[in-house]
Amino acid sequence: MIREYQTKDLDTIMSIWLKGNQQAHPFIDSQFFENNFELVKMLIPASTIFVQDIDGVRGFIGLMDNYISGLFVDEQYRRQHVGQALIAKAKQLHNQLNVLVYKQNTQAIAFYQSQGFQVVDQSLNEETNEPELLMTCTVNHTIKIGKCAL
Repeated sequence: MIREYQTKDLDTIMSIWLKGNQQAHPFIDSQFFENNFELVKMLIPASTIFVQDIDGVRGFIGLMDNYISGLFVDEQYRRQHVGQALIAKAKQLHNQLNVLVYKQNTQAIAFYQSQGFQVVDQSLNEETNEPELLMTCTVNHTIKIGKCAL
């Protein structure tokens, strides 16, 4: 079940965030994520967060308007459609979604492409000095009722 974030989820979310970043970004010193841990923990409530909760939080997506500020899945639940379900929830809420992905994170790029995202720009992350790709997805919200489409 996908549900809205609750305060009790914070420690689990932060654990998934830290481990996920360290695993997905071996090209960045893990100390970078450890140094930003408290800042991210403080900023989590500023985002709209949804969690995949099936006998515990398995993953989460953070949204700031139509920008995906984070999408992380617990390591033991990856490749089980958790990320796909969280993207689907975000698509229900927005006509367009944007995300920045490190260029070296080829698995994330492939995942977002499989969800309909396209690379539209490239920049350099000033904090890590690593190239990132801006990816975007336009969502078509067509509602079908019988033979009519709204």
